[in-house]
Amino acid sequence: MAKKNRGTFSYIEAREALEALATTATKESFAYDLLRIFCGYGDATIARVQDGRGNDAKDGKTILIKKLLAYRPTEYTLLGEEDVSDVIEMMEKDPAITKKEPRLYITFDGKTIYAHDPKENDVYYNDIDLLWKDFDFFKPLAGIEKFRNYEEAEADVKSAEMMAKIFDDISRYNDIRDAEQIHRINVFMTRLLFCYFAEDTGLFPVHNMFSNAIREDTKVDGSDLQAFIERIFNVMTINDAAVRATLPTHIAQFPYVNGGLFKEHVPVPTLSRRTRTLMLKCGEYDWKEINPDIFGSMIQAVVNPEVRAGLGVHYTSVPNIMKVIKPLFLDELTEEYVRVQDDEKRLHHLLARLGKIKFFDPACGSGNFLIIAYKCIRELEIEIWERIQTLQGGQLGMPFSNISLQQFYGIEIDEYACDTATLSLWLAEHQMNNKFYERLGTRPDALPLRPSGHIVCGNACRLDWNTVCPHTADEEVYVMGNPPYLGSRNQDESHKADMDIVMSHIKQYRRLDYIANWFVKGASYIRGCSLSKLAFVSTNSITQGEQPIILWDTTLNEDLEIAFAYTTFKWTNNAKYNAGISVVIIGLRNKCNRKKTLYIDGESHCIDTISPYLTNEKYGSITKQTKPISPYFKEMRRGNMPNDKEFLRLNPLERDSILMEYPQAEKFIRLHIGADEFINAIERYCYWIDDADYDEAMTIPPIKLAVDNVREYRINSKDKTLHIQAKRPHQFREFFECGENALLVPIVSSEIRKYIPIGFVPDKTIVPNSAQVVYDADLLTFGILTSLMHNLWVRKNAGRLENRFRYSIFLCYNTFPFPKINDEQKKRLSALAENILLTRENHTEMTLGEMYNPETMPLDLKLAHQAMDIAVEQCYRPEPFTSDEERLEYLFKLYEKMTKKK
Repeated sequence: MAKKNRGTFSYIEAREALEALATTATKESFAYDLLRIFCGYGDATIARVQDGRGNDAKDGKTILIKKLLAYRPTEYTLLGEEDVSDVIEMMEKDPAITKKEPRLYITFDGKTIYAHDPKENDVYYNDIDLLWKDFDFFKPLAGIEKFRNYEEAEADVKSAEMMAKIFDDISRYNDIRDAEQIHRINVFMTRLLFCYFAEDTGLFPVHNMFSNAIREDTKVDGSDLQAFIERIFNVMTINDAAVRATLPTHIAQFPYVNGGLFKEHVPVPTLSRRTRTLMLKCGEYDWKEINPDIFGSMIQAVVNPEVRAGLGVHYTSVPNIMKVIKPLFLDELTEEYVRVQDDEKRLHHLLARLGKIKFFDPACGSGNFLIIAYKCIRELEIEIWERIQTLQGGQLGMPFSNISLQQFYGIEIDEYACDTATLSLWLAEHQMNNKFYERLGTRPDALPLRPSGHIVCGNACRLDWNTVCPHTADEEVYVMGNPPYLGSRNQDESHKADMDIVMSHIKQYRRLDYIANWFVKGASYIRGCSLSKLAFVSTNSITQGEQPIILWDTTLNEDLEIAFAYTTFKWTNNAKYNAGISVVIIGLRNKCNRKKTLYIDGESHCIDTISPYLTNEKYGSITKQTKPISPYFKEMRRGNMPNDKEFLRLNPLERDSILMEYPQAEKFIRLHIGADEFINAIERYCYWIDDADYDEAMTIPPIKLAVDNVREYRINSKDKTLHIQAKRPHQFREFFECGENALLVPIVSSEIRKYIPIGFVPDKTIVPNSAQVVYDADLLTFGILTSLMHNLWVRKNAGRLENRFRYSIFLCYNTFPFPKINDEQKKRLSALAENILLTRENHTEMTLGEMYNPETMPLDLKLAHQAMDIAVEQCYRPEPFTSDEERLEYLFKLYEKMTKKK
């Protein structure tokens, strides 16, 4: 078999093959096994390697494939078995091997695998019978490399990933299902991080003291590592010189730290040989260059991805954090500094003010927002002192910092994140003290550690924020953060219980995103406090569709306002699990006469009012309508929900194959057109079986098999509503079949399109729930819906999926205000609608998606739509509109008029 493309690597096949190696692998065969499983080598290619033609090594004991692997079995000598790490080291020192740039260096003694990844500076150590559970290390052999993004400092990324590898290795030897064990690992990782930072930043008396102690005073196999580190951690809690005098020098050299970090006695978890190797590699990084703000988030994301995903947390890089804190407080403080920079007395007043402000993140995660806020405030403080020094002619005396970590408050539900936030604040303080010293010549003693920020482990939805961060009406408090999102459909019972506690006073609050809890509690927290403000990152859903109506009218009330906001943008970062979602930023304050700032596509706009939809318009709000308010719109329905796990659906090949063998099945097969099929011209079919035809359909084997599979799927579903549907497994949840004039409207459509691609579908078509249908429409309805006026209404009132529009029957179709028109206008609109459909027929080589892409839209189709747009607008008023804003203003006024009549 020829060597296959490494892109065809299958995880399932690899896992099965690796599991079989537990009983079949030998030292002599192991390299060939890896080449077969990961590289797709066949027998002929393996034979070439075995006879030397495909082996780049000529030493008789190494298998070497250029840019893939270098493998040498662990041999037995008169002195005993070689140490596996020595085997790897010998290969890596051999120029004849290294010049071939092997991706992995591997050795195996028949039981234990040891490998080194020079690119990632990672090692692997595991027994052969466990390899199938833990083989990500070898994926580079299949051409699968770890994604990297070096926009953040490379040291941050690599050190964080190395710490994550240490955590993963410790997790293999400790029961991570046990809460106490998890606590031990979390504490250990926090203390370990501190030691690396301390040995490179002067907190410890000797550079690399911690790493050198492990290297020189523990065994290579790691058997005494746990006890050794426990003694080091313990000595850092001892401030008694007499006790220290009784300890060995290599232990007693570590200073008294305490400050809370080592105060609690927590046993060190079980550590391994690989842990020791990884710890030594981790110590090779220059930790004084590590940014604790980025580091904390990356470690958190890698260490506990399941908790992170479950809570909807999205880790935040510095540029994104600055979008929040600059307009929230930093710009104002900086402007104040510029105003008073020539007045020494007022500069001292500003320094005093900085020392009194409270900063509060009620969903702080690993502390990124608090850390960046702390560093920015300290930077400003240094600038102020330097300005005072200039005003005093270069003589300054003894400058000191007014800013304390005790000004920083946070709530976080995850214990490890809390510990990371506390530690990261300590590290940030040490970094800023060093910077203060470099520029002003003074700093406090680094050890023992002083109290850190007030980081509380708990549920922010159930805690009283004023007990976590107490404040009075005249105190300056800034609330900030990136709380968990979770749309209403993704909330479990605990999340819904949180919402019951926070928002039971708000009608229809269960329709809100989980993040609404933070806005509601935050609004209550700052209400009546003129010097306090808040700003949160949020999914853009709370500014679209029905959510603004439910949330903001009650939350803002008459005394709060949106002070600044960023309209929708992509929230990306360099954490291992990149968020990459569409978000907004919303800042609230007590009402005042100051201008508001709206940030749109990187530009700031100073305006008088920011609406809950994050616009400058003063439109009224709309409410859900159960029936169309337009006199010409018939009922629109959601398409049929399949709930079939695709057993009832067919592609063209499947349909043709079934009809070839069972031509009588044609009676039970319908064209299946949803949003994707309609927009992108995808051919698809489905089984469609009336109850009266059930027995006949079941005589056809493939149909019977499909129906049986649906029944089984629905019966075993965790969704109990499907258990009822299991009684009619031959049908979708709904049973609506299109007639001759069925008009399809996709639910989700790209935001780049000026017009949503809608249209009529053939008779007897089955439309699934990815689209909505007017089952008995006419050309007039089509013409109105495809007009610019309607599309503007949709853009304003639809929800979003990422940035794409989610067309809502209740908020877009039923609410659309269209006036009564005469018969002549109806005929004109119908004729223009027909012209659009005929013009589409001129471009059958294109999909609707291509026809309505602004870059590829045919000119005659553009002109057909423009004619329709003009005719529709003339139904509202004879004089033309001058802008989209004017069109929307007119529509909202007409909506208010039409709904009041109802």
